Amino acid sequence: MIETTVSTKGAVVIPAGLRKKLGILPGHKVAVTEVNGKVQIIPLAADPVASLRGSLKTGKTVKRMIREARDEDEAHERLLTSDSE
Repeated sequence: MIETTVSTKGAVVIPAGLRKKLGILPGHKVAVTEVNGKVQIIPLAADPVASLRGSLKTGKTVKRMIREARDEDEAHERLLTSDSE
């Protein structure tokens, strides 16, 4: 365990070794939360969108997904028009 001191303004220094290990650079954001009476400091992604890139890969291209959505819309439209006739 590493000890650090809270300043009069509430600032806490994250030791250099932990910053390096976790990739926390100057200007990066962290979340501070309390869980079961303990303070947690959680590094946030520098670019949250980039950090999610690829996490939802389905093997489909965007064009294919759009085509499938249009096909579904057309099928629904056909059902609606056939029911009203």
